[in-house]
Amino acid sequence: LNGKLSGADGRGAFEREVAQLDVLCRFKEPLQFERSTLCTDEEHMKAACLANSLLRVASLLDGQLRSRAGGWEKSSKIKAIRDLQSAIKTIRYHGLRVAKFCRMEMLMQTAKRMSEICASSVLQAEDAIRLPSCVNNLGEYLTASSDTLREAGGNAIAAYSFSSLEQYIPFYLMHAARIVAGGSKTVTMNGIESLDRTGSVLYRDLKGATSFENSFWDEEAAAHSFEESAVFINLMEISVTDLEGHYRSKPKQFSDEDYELMFAFTGPRRRGDARRFNLLKSKMKTLKNSSR
Repeated sequence: LNGKLSGADGRGAFEREVAQLDVLCRFKEPLQFERSTLCTDEEHMKAACLANSLLRVASLLDGQLRSRAGGWEKSSKIKAIRDLQSAIKTIRYHGLRVAKFCRMEMLMQTAKRMSEICASSVLQAEDAIRLPSCVNNLGEYLTASSDTLREAGGNAIAAYSFSSLEQYIPFYLMHAARIVAGGSKTVTMNGIESLDRTGSVLYRDLKGATSFENSFWDEEAAAHSFEESAVFINLMEISVTDLEGHYRSKPKQFSDEDYELMFAFTGPRRRGDARRFNLLKSKMKTLKNSSR
């Protein structure tokens, strides 16, 4: 069962999947869904149970058919056997579709909560570092969903539903940081620290929620993705001199659009000026051409 789901997931195609989920991955403000769009916890559990049941039935029937249909090519029952094979494929197909529905539900629930970060008032806090309430809510949701999905659909369905979240969550966090950096509201040092701490807290919560047998948690992908988001958020905090130094040493770490956004961002230790980025980029290009 695990093999069927991991194969259906296409786990090495994160970038391609992101491109297909543009609405969820390129939000510009807190995502709003109709009440009927998102599942209740009970509905999500029922979907997980149905997916697991369909896939298990298909697997059991396929195993029985293979063990009893030796030499069936010459059997007088060949038509009945082929009809049964077709029915098993149909059951498996619908089981995989329901499993994908469960995974999509997790992505939507996660995206909705992560998109609320950019509107949180803690980003303007002067007195203390606080986590946005949506971050605590997401951590609780991940923990509860892990328990309910495993209870209802088994570890395989839960693993598939949570797959790639170790890449999606830092991706969403970086996108929220872009919205904050491009916004009109002043962001305090406490607010930036809140964004940074958000990554650490969600890494811990997600790792805890996926610490069950046969989980698809990818430690290498998680470390890379969360580290990249932490570096990106740190660019909001540093002085313009340090920002220029970072760009000189790692001009390809982020896109030109992201670097230009960071240079234009007015933070606690710098006044934004996108022209400095364009000038620096031009100087580096000239220097590179002259050294050839």
